[in-house]
Amino acid sequence: MTLYQSDWSKAPPHAHAYRARTSTANGHYHLIEGFSQPANGSNTDGHVHFYSGITSFDDGHYHRYYAITGPAIPRADGTHYHEIEGTTYLAYSAAPPVRYGGVVYVSDGMKERHRHPFKGYTREIVGNEPIGW
Repeated sequence: MTLYQSDWSKAPPHAHAYRARTSTANGHYHLIEGFSQPANGSNTDGHVHFYSGITSFDDGHYHRYYAITGPAIPRADGTHYHEIEGTTYLAYSAAPPVRYGGVVYVSDGMKERHRHPFKGYTREIVGNEPIGW
């Protein structure tokens, strides 16, 4: 369901909502959700969107992620969606103690870290222009 009915032949600027769940690693998973960066595109031109964010905070930590969607995949109603796939950046498996808050990067020896692959699809189109605008 789109916000407005658009003339996709004019490749209007638009963004997509997305939501996915990461794989399970070290006994936990994370959720990712947000909005892609806007791009001009139609349902048949193969355009892509950049997206990035921070996962849900689970098991005492979060992960960053950055990726580009797959090309536009047309739907029967004239709209489109994109596949999303990637891997989160590394995070410590056990957070180091932080005395005064902030972020600490441990440099004495190798601390166990992990990451999570994720895969999903974009959801509804948001921020597109209505016909005749």
